[in-house]
Amino acid sequence: MTLTAIPRMTIGLVSLAVMLLLALDVLFGLFPSELETRRELRTRAANSLALQTAALLQVRDWRSVDLTLQAVRSGTPDIASIGLRSVDGSLLAQTSAHPASWNVGETATRSGHDQRIALTSSGQLWGALEIRHHIEGPRHWAAWLWGGPTKAVLLFSLLATALYFLYLRRVLQHLDPSAAVPDRVRSAFDALMEGVLIVDVQGRVLLVNKAFEALLPASQTTALVGQNTDRLAWLVPAGDSQGADRAPWMEAMQQRRVRRGLEFQVREGDAVNAHVVLSCSPLLDERGGLRGCLVSVGDVTALERSHSQLLQVLADLAASKQQLEVKNDELAELANIDPLSGCLNRRSFFELGDTLLAQTHAQKRPLVCVMADIDHFKKVNDDWGHAVGDQAIRRFAELLRSHVRGSDLLGRYGGEEFCVVLAGADAERGRQLAETLRASVAANNGAGLDPGTALPISASFGVAVTTTGSETLAQLIDLADQAMYQAKQRGRNRVVVFGQPAALALA
Repeated sequence: MTLTAIPRMTIGLVSLAVMLLLALDVLFGLFPSELETRRELRTRAANSLALQTAALLQVRDWRSVDLTLQAVRSGTPDIASIGLRSVDGSLLAQTSAHPASWNVGETATRSGHDQRIALTSSGQLWGALEIRHHIEGPRHWAAWLWGGPTKAVLLFSLLATALYFLYLRRVLQHLDPSAAVPDRVRSAFDALMEGVLIVDVQGRVLLVNKAFEALLPASQTTALVGQNTDRLAWLVPAGDSQGADRAPWMEAMQQRRVRRGLEFQVREGDAVNAHVVLSCSPLLDERGGLRGCLVSVGDVTALERSHSQLLQVLADLAASKQQLEVKNDELAELANIDPLSGCLNRRSFFELGDTLLAQTHAQKRPLVCVMADIDHFKKVNDDWGHAVGDQAIRRFAELLRSHVRGSDLLGRYGGEEFCVVLAGADAERGRQLAETLRASVAANNGAGLDPGTALPISASFGVAVTTTGSETLAQLIDLADQAMYQAKQRGRNRVVVFGQPAALALA
């Protein structure tokens, strides 16, 4: 059986369209890959669980770590097992099936099904989070055939064949090259999905198809054919107020060039009924004479709506990012601040102190360290209990903070001991600050504690300066600690500067 010209052309056009569709898929990923999507979702979930686990590990909350792993495993059927392994290879937390499904020393060799995410602490490798997923069995050929990409191509081919066949049968049978727009092709234009408007050189409407008429607002009651395009006042440029004399089809005919991607709106009063994109192509006869203009109108209302939704999603993401930054700041504060006293913890104090010491050495400026210790603190705990002792530490830290500058460092060195580092100060400035702190503590005995707890508190202070021979922060703190020990020996509630006689203070 020999096919006629129209079926052959239809098959050729459909084949080219399908090849172009497949090429676009290969180049730009037109159809989403189910496997890649699953891998991406697994990777995001694994990274999210790793971040949550790392946050819990910072506070040594092992029970929450175990409960989190169990909850994720039970709530995600795709996950077979989860394990938290330290750097020495031991499992610190895991679900029931993980020890049997993941051997010690095994790496994630099943591409796309396993993840092994390294966990670090202070720049050092701490361990790894291991996640093993179930492997799906082979899919039936019918499931592959009716998968998203294959099904889309088949449906596209069937629809394109029908549309191309109807269009070509009308056009090739009735098209008259001697006229700009023959009446007999009207039915062919009605089969098109896009709206079509054909105007003559004076801007009068010669033909409109059904897709274009579907865009008409309810206020447009007269027929468009034969009317001038100034009757299209409801079709206005998006964000512009240009008149009909500057209509894009008139400019396209005047300049004899195609104009594409022109954004317009279908308005009825103040309401926007639709968003459309216009393309204007001048119509020329065989001698190059201008016969009119073909205007195609694509309805992109759904795309515009999707764009607005995307902008809203981006705004929500920006808000989420801001919230995440706030949470990260809170986590950083938890990692650097001692929870009882509200001062720097020992680790962060040494990190910032080393940096400050390096700066002062480079600037050839002195650095002063003041060590403070609550007198007879063990007796406070023994006589009043640890709860009152904690109150005493909090109150002591508040008094220290009230006299320390924002540029100075105040940290809890350990137990009831606190350390203050002052940049650019000398021994006399350190002694004056220590004496102010000592007097403030002695003058506020028991203030800030529970009602009825009249607890007298005093403190001893030791002062050292980098000019006394210390090269590192640890050495400087050690000298201040020796001076504070001398203050304890000389009766407590006093200040001693390393290398100088102890300053007397009232008991």
